[in-house]
Amino acid sequence: MRWMLVLGILALGSGCDIIEPPYRELSPPAADTAAVTVLLEDFTGFRCGNCPEAHERAEELRQLYGDRLIVMSIHAGFFARPTAPPYTYDFRNPVAEELDRFFGISQAGNPNGMVNRRGYPTGHILGKDAWAAAVATELRRSAPLTLQVTAEMDTPSRTVTIAVRIRYLQPGSPDHYLALYVVEDSVIQYQLDYRRTPPDIPDYVHRFVLRDGVLGTWGEQLDATGIPAGTELRRSYSYRFPEAADWKPHHCWIVAIVHRYGTTYDVLQAASAPIHLR
Repeated sequence: MRWMLVLGILALGSGCDIIEPPYRELSPPAADTAAVTVLLEDFTGFRCGNCPEAHERAEELRQLYGDRLIVMSIHAGFFARPTAPPYTYDFRNPVAEELDRFFGISQAGNPNGMVNRRGYPTGHILGKDAWAAAVATELRRSAPLTLQVTAEMDTPSRTVTIAVRIRYLQPGSPDHYLALYVVEDSVIQYQLDYRRTPPDIPDYVHRFVLRDGVLGTWGEQLDATGIPAGTELRRSYSYRFPEAADWKPHHCWIVAIVHRYGTTYDVLQAASAPIHLR
């Protein structure tokens, strides 16, 4: 009996060495690079009955990686179009629709998404089952720059002041663009879910919904000639919530990315901040 007990203990000990993905333990970046924050864009629609499972997958990853992963839900394409009641709300906006058209996401079917927009133009569209591995891969990369964003709203005017700080650890490139997006968390609206009976959920919580782009879809060029290593950029922007928008400011965030516009389109670094009210 004693030898059986010993074998059992050895088996348990060896089992502890098995690590399943996604991998949370990450190597520190090199001295001339920064830890990367990853952007996961979940293209969805409230009439997409298979999309809630993808939402759950994105939330699981966000809970696992915390501030190292930013999720942005993009309602665009066929399944985001309002129809007869109860699906009358319109999540769509020009920025979401342009991203969807350019990257061809909904044409490939939903739910689908992108992780740091990596792989464009042929390998960027990922199904929900591929997100975990792609996020883990991106988190093992490093970034050539740091990115910080803060946002504060003057409540009476509904005007947001956004401050961005970028520090280049490696030389930059003319294709580096800064984009800023407004997202709203916890929007209560209908959602179709084929796993439920009945499938129409009236009080579904939609997480981190893309509402608009402060600088349009693609943002603005950081420098036309490239940026030397060691350069620090500080920029400030003003954005006013649309008059007719029903967004709740205390649920809104600013998502910032530096990406390669016009070339590979991949995201080099991302950051987010809640909009503080005053």
